[in-house]
Amino acid sequence: MNSDMMEELLNEEEGSTLDFKRDQYPFQTATDEQKCELLKDILAFANAWRRTDAFILIGTKEVKGGRNNVVGVTTHFDDASIQQFVNGKTNRPISFSYEVFPYEGVHIDIIHIPLQERPIYLKNNFGKLKQNAVYIRRGSSTEIASPDEVARMGEIKVQETLGGLREPSLNDRKLQALRRDLKEKNIVIVEKMRRDYGSFRLQCRVTQIDELYVIFSEVQNPQNQVSGAIDKITIEYEPTMKMKLVTIARI
Repeated sequence: MNSDMMEELLNEEEGSTLDFKRDQYPFQTATDEQKCELLKDILAFANAWRRTDAFILIGTKEVKGGRNNVVGVTTHFDDASIQQFVNGKTNRPISFSYEVFPYEGVHIDIIHIPLQERPIYLKNNFGKLKQNAVYIRRGSSTEIASPDEVARMGEIKVQETLGGLREPSLNDRKLQALRRDLKEKNIVIVEKMRRDYGSFRLQCRVTQIDELYVIFSEVQNPQNQVSGAIDKITIEYEPTMKMKLVTIARI
């Protein structure tokens, strides 16, 4: 890590490649349930759908819509201890590094998690974490991956082993379009088709996206969210409103 890269990260938002932690994780004298937080976060980032390395910055405070604050931490891990702690519990070793980084007169702890083979899960229950559950970072939250996601992780590994760079699929093109909307904060019309009472339309922005799912937030009421699987949506142009129309299939 260097100062330029740190400054870039501090100006980004939390997501599937970045997390800001104001306080240090409980570890040395912590209970198993307290240690779960560190273990779950590393697992979730290791399993996340992403194309770049992931970072957890400990000693930083998230600021919505602005540069995140550096607050620093005064207690630090022993790298060998957390490596042993994490990798003694998983089905395969997780590749990650830990660094204490001096910045703005304080110290930030950095956990760096590169891209690697997945899925990774616990061999046994630990604290609140479940054996064989594949924890995954989705946007700024952590969830348990669906069976379809876990299967796709293995499928992608097989494609890589067979040497396959494939042609972009329809889903790839939809992902590219939606990621562009997320980056440019474009407003789109989202039409949700419902089995019980037809459909409804909202003006939304893309707020979270990964390889399988997308989440939209209504422009007028951002707390109102609509989500859908990438393979269940269609994207076209709505000529009467001169906007992109995203239709989410019936559920």
